[in-house]
Amino acid sequence: MLVATRVVFRVSNTFAEWSKVFDADRPNQEAAGIKVIFRGVSENDPSLVMAILEAEPGVLAKHMEGNPSVEASGHILGSEEFSNWLSS
Repeated sequence: MLVATRVVFRVSNTFAEWSKVFDADRPNQEAAGIKVIFRGVSENDPSLVMAILEAEPGVLAKHMEGNPSVEASGHILGSEEFSNWLSS
């Protein structure tokens, strides 16, 4: 079963800088079974980012924990708000 996860978090740099590192990690994301559905920056707050990712349960958390590029991207660890969505 795949779960779509919406992650909202803060970055310490620009969205362009964050997305460059995030996109460079795409091969690792795909190898882990993570599909990027959407990524974007808040219209009103340039430090607020949202990503919607699809993966098997637990895969996203495991990928984030063991991935040094998450913090290197400017992603502020601990600022995340996660919500999971199931398809019918």
